[in-house]
Formats: sequence, C-alpha cells, structure tokens
Amino acid sequence: MANPEKTNAHNVPGSLYVDTTCIDCGTCFHLAPDIFIEKEDRSVVAIQPTSTHDWVATKAAMVSCPTNSIGVMNAPLEFKEALISLPHLISENVYYCGYTSKDSYGASSFLIIHPEGNILIDSPRFHPQLVKELEALGGVKHMLLTHQDDVADHELFNAHFSCERTMHEADIGKTTEQIEHKLTGNEARELIKDLVMIPTPGHSRGHVVYLYKNLYLFTGDHVFFETANQTLSASRSVCWFSWSKQIESVDKLSVYSFEWVLPGHGAWGYKTAREMKIALNNLVQEMKVIT
Repeated sequence: MANPEKTNAHNVPGSLYVDTTCIDCGTCFHLAPDIFIEKEDRSVVAIQPTSTHDWVATKAAMVSCPTNSIGVMNAPLEFKEALISLPHLISENVYYCGYTSKDSYGASSFLIIHPEGNILIDSPRFHPQLVKELEALGGVKHMLLTHQDDVADHELFNAHFSCERTMHEADIGKTTEQIEHKLTGNEARELIKDLVMIPTPGHSRGHVVYLYKNLYLFTGDHVFFETANQTLSASRSVCWFSWSKQIESVDKLSVYSFEWVLPGHGAWGYKTAREMKIALNNLVQEMKVIT
C-alpha cells in the first residue's frame, strides 16, 4: 500500500497522493491524464479529483499502479462510490487491461474480444478482480507475448485459463521455457483470423509486434505514441539488442496499414492510416541520426 509518510513533495495538497516509491512507468497517465503529471522523473498529483467521474479514473490508476504508490487519505464519498472500470475499452473490441506488474516495469497489456477465443497481448498482473472481469468477458484462449520483458504473470494466467502462449524462440528464457508456441524465422504470418505476427528484432532479439484487422498495432517496446506532439517515437536508451536492427524493423512496418499504436511502454494513440505512415517514415529518419 502507498505510504502517506513517503508522499512526494510535488503532490498538490489533498486526499490523493503519490509516494516516493513510484517508478515513473506512466500507467496513471493512461487512465487519469487530468489528475497525474510527471515531475522530476516521478508521477505526482497535479489536480485533486472533485467528482465521481474523476475518482473512477483515479481508482483505475490506483489498482493498476505496479508499485502501489498511489494512495488516499480520509477518502471522500466520491471515492467510495466510484467503481473500477477495468478492462478499459479503447475502441470496438479492444481493451486496455490495467493492473500492471512491477515485474514488467508497469508494461501495458491489452485484450481482444475475438470470435475464435479472446486474446491477451502481453501479461498483466494476476489480480483477482481482473481475473473475474476477464472471466465475465469470456475468458482467455490465447496469450501473445511481444518479447521477453513483458511476460509478468504469464504462468498464472496459463494455469487459470489454460490459455496457449506464443512468443518468438529468440526471446525464450528460463521462465518461459514451457510456452506452448515458439515462433521461428523472420517472416510475418497470420496466427489467428485477422491477426498477423510481424517479427521486429531490435529492442530484443526476438521482439515481435501484432497487427489486428489492419487497424491495431500492438507494439510492445518497439515504438510508442507521443501524445504531446502526436507522433511516433522509439527509445534508444532501452534498446537491449541492436539499434540498427530496430531501425530496419520500424522501416519494415511501412508496408502495413494501421491506425492505432498500442505499446507496452509509453502512450497509445490514434491517427489515420495515411498520417500514421507519415509519422512512421519520419521516425525512421529520426532514428537514423541517433547512434
């Protein structure tokens, strides 16, 4: 639980606070962007919630914080009445799961409600409330993992739902040796109806992204959306395998059409397919000047 004795000095006064155990993963920005901001590489409270609507978003951020760094003192009535609205509907049948895990540094995971069985993209924390909500939505048949960093509680989800897990063999390690489907090679292929796996080595040797319905690109740690300037970005500082390979992998995405970028880390965002292609081409040029 969050500790009020460790509250960050940059929080605005009030009942809601973030303590100094925050790892600045950005989870709270997805769910309550009007409430939380980044200050000196930590999340802090910028505005105190004033309505039940505010507290619904804040409560989702609280339960999703991987380090339990968000707390409430002398909880107001609006907080008590607010319901947790997770998984969070992004568009159509695609949801953000919340309940991020410290083991994956607060990486986002996503749920697709699919006629051939629901799909988890990367693993959230195995939280009883999330499990209950997933059951109500029809359970989980497939867990598609983008890479080795964002596997979190994959074993617990596999044991509970008997979901079949998929990851590229180049990223398999000790905790993922029992994964049911190990991808090979560097060619894109359709794994499930309307869902294509695209190998994108760079951040890690076996990194892949998943493209659903030529609309939703689940990018893991490959690329993310910059909400401030409405464009795409990639991180050189956390490229663990090869920056040159990552540039090639980003460039390879230009032959595909998509409108949503849904990453493991960083913000998600929407553009038209044409705007997204321009943003992707711009990103490749920007990456080439970074060594």
